[in-house]
Amino acid sequence: MPLSSLPSSQGVGDFYESAYEFIDLLKKAKIKIWQLLPLNPVGYGSSPYQSECGEAIDPCYISLKWLKEHGYIKNYEPFNKDSKLVDFYHARLDKEKYLKEAFLHTKDTDSKEFKDFLKKNKWCSNYAKFKVLFEKNKYLDWDKWTKKEKYSAYDYTKFDFKPYEKEILFIEWCQFIASIQFKEMKEYANKNGVLLMGDIPFYVGFNSSDCWSNQDEFLLDEFDHPTLVAGVPPDYFSKDGQRWGNPIYDWKYMEQDGFTFWINRIKNALNTFDILRIDHFRAFDTYYTIKESEKTARNGEWKEAPGSVLFSILEKEGMTKNIIAEDLGDLVPSVLALRDKFNLKGMNVFEFNVFNREFVTTPNQVIYTGTHDNDTVMGWYESLSEENKELFDIILRFAKIEGKDTLDKILRYVLKSKCEYAIIPIQDYLGLPSEYRINTPGSFGSPNWEFRLLSLDEFAKKTDYIASLIEESNR
Repeated sequence: MPLSSLPSSQGVGDFYESAYEFIDLLKKAKIKIWQLLPLNPVGYGSSPYQSECGEAIDPCYISLKWLKEHGYIKNYEPFNKDSKLVDFYHARLDKEKYLKEAFLHTKDTDSKEFKDFLKKNKWCSNYAKFKVLFEKNKYLDWDKWTKKEKYSAYDYTKFDFKPYEKEILFIEWCQFIASIQFKEMKEYANKNGVLLMGDIPFYVGFNSSDCWSNQDEFLLDEFDHPTLVAGVPPDYFSKDGQRWGNPIYDWKYMEQDGFTFWINRIKNALNTFDILRIDHFRAFDTYYTIKESEKTARNGEWKEAPGSVLFSILEKEGMTKNIIAEDLGDLVPSVLALRDKFNLKGMNVFEFNVFNREFVTTPNQVIYTGTHDNDTVMGWYESLSEENKELFDIILRFAKIEGKDTLDKILRYVLKSKCEYAIIPIQDYLGLPSEYRINTPGSFGSPNWEFRLLSLDEFAKKTDYIASLIEESNR
């Protein structure tokens, strides 16, 4: 359930009222894990996987009600309350005016807590400076900035940030407030027996503080432009493959540097969440590169990454216990060997595998009806041919699954698997059709990533039923 999809008076879910209500319902339904999409600022096409900062929290998730109750603002007006889709851009603009109002009167920035936050989160100042320069340059790619601006992350004396001190402080303060609200929400979840599962993208965006302030970690040419970009070759989702456009890591440099960039990223994410899913895990073993000049992902090359060396360091530091590897797609054996070497849980997707004769589930896996990239399970079922629907009924009978309807049978099938964790998207608990899916890979723009619930009432009606399913499956 993406945080953004929660009902709210401001058109986008936040860390307060409806999140707490949702946690209460999870507890009642005996659900013990809530998986979220990345919380970082959404980027191109509203995707959380193309962000301007991997560690930052999108300010649109800050609760205005919380700000009012804590005396930061006097009042606020509803915005897009009844919109069926999240309009991230305008929801963020609407909240920004209240955040600026609160910032004008706050004394937080003089507090020890604020200063400690900046000390512990060194990425935050880099992010604030990057954002100021990005806006100053009218959102031009950072490789087209002046030399002083391009390299100011390495030497702040190269560029005079004094005229932008207030803007920088405002961005840092927003991150401070967002982190407080998130921590309070997480504490409430944990207190009620619910663990939060986060999601970390494998790649970062080129136009990001991550890349701008860590240029040595990426394969860039003499003009600081990516020589190669990321993606995946043609597959089930797309005949041209997917050209994501993220810059490729300079793995040789990273290894010489002791993988500082990756260790900091994962440490920060594990300090934030109880469980961490790493997207596109296979790229720690083999990653697909596309020449920047190529328009599609058809022509590319697989290369090897030193993932085993990196994960050996993570294991020594006790950072592999709660990591889930997104090991989907057409994989070479070495990817699975890397996963198993460090005893990481893999993923098993019902929609992909149910018709596979070799479909088996194992305890060290997380089973899903579908992920954020899949159709809803009812949309998937309705798209089956009559022949496949009959075959599906045979599979369910063979597995001795009985239920009142197709959705009930699918939920029972998934929950009764051997997998230690079973994650079911909110749309599948509610039996929603295809129009409510979160993302369609290979496509761009609305309604991708914009799924939203106007109320939790229908989910509330299902909590007793879900609790009974979970009890029957001994979870």
